[in-house]
Amino acid sequence: MTKVLVVSGAGHALAELIRPAADSVEVRPLIDVLGGDAPAVDVIVLHTLAPVRELAALATLPGPRPPVLIVTHAIVPGDVLTALRSGARSLLVEGQYTRADLLDAVHATAAGHSRLSPIPLSVVVDHVQSRPTELGPGPFRQPLTRRELDIMELLAAGEPNAAIAHRLALAEKTVRNRVSQIYLKLQVSNRTEAIVHWLSRTGSR
Repeated sequence: MTKVLVVSGAGHALAELIRPAADSVEVRPLIDVLGGDAPAVDVIVLHTLAPVRELAALATLPGPRPPVLIVTHAIVPGDVLTALRSGARSLLVEGQYTRADLLDAVHATAAGHSRLSPIPLSVVVDHVQSRPTELGPGPFRQPLTRRELDIMELLAAGEPNAAIAHRLALAEKTVRNRVSQIYLKLQVSNRTEAIVHWLSRTGSR
């Protein structure tokens, strides 16, 4: 089970959708969250019309911040990469997800994985497909192999290891090992950091 904080001035309906699948769900407006320590929860669900601005406000919290799932009525395509670079792990757009998708996104985000609605996913896929063919070594980093680049593209598109294994005709254990190697080469510790590094190195297009 998962402890969830819904940051919203009007997030009670959303909280009720999440509540049966969570250990606890609290709803608090952003202004009440700011100014204190990072909330002691497993995931923050930021329910907002201004995701980039409010995500930046959450970044001012002292101490380690729980992973953030943004739920918004709409998203400007240009804001998708900004939100991911600013620390959002998942991004759902209302009207583009089911309740099952929402619950999956809450638990996946709490576990350090990513979930994206179709429009944000399309933005990410368009971005990574327009990337250079190789990542430069960068300071203290090694370039990725062709197979690692293939896996990194699918990671950036929000695919879990099992789906990557199926798409690339690899054993899931092989994918896990390759992902670990990618983390070592990029000097990151989790999937979200790898995606943010990838997007920042390839540049916004």
